[in-house]
Amino acid sequence: GRHNEVSRSRKAVYLAPNKALCEERQSDWSQRLADIDPSVITTTITGDRNSTACYAEIANAHLIVTTPEKWDSITRKWNDQFVLLATIKLVLVDEVHLIGEPGRGGCLESVIVRMKTIQRAARAKTFS
Repeated sequence: GRHNEVSRSRKAVYLAPNKALCEERQSDWSQRLADIDPSVITTTITGDRNSTACYAEIANAHLIVTTPEKWDSITRKWNDQFVLLATIKLVLVDEVHLIGEPGRGGCLESVIVRMKTIQRAARAKTFS
């Protein structure tokens, strides 16, 4: 790779409430980011794909676009994928007001708390 290629050791996750919005953001952002730097990889992870395939995509991407429900299933066993998930330094939440909604709000809240826990654990490992 090029020496000035964007590092994959710092990733961002964008959480959108539904697959349609994920696909819309993916399309828009992958084009915009490619204009800035063609080496930036954006991926959308939704649906019933198995976690192993998802982890490979996460490892290869800079920006991961997904739903709270899918991210919940991917990160539930976060200790098994700690090194990979610790590279996520930014979590963007679209429609964050849904956190108070019965049904889906609990999932969104648990995902946000889990990501904070992973980052706290990552910082503790860095300083120990």
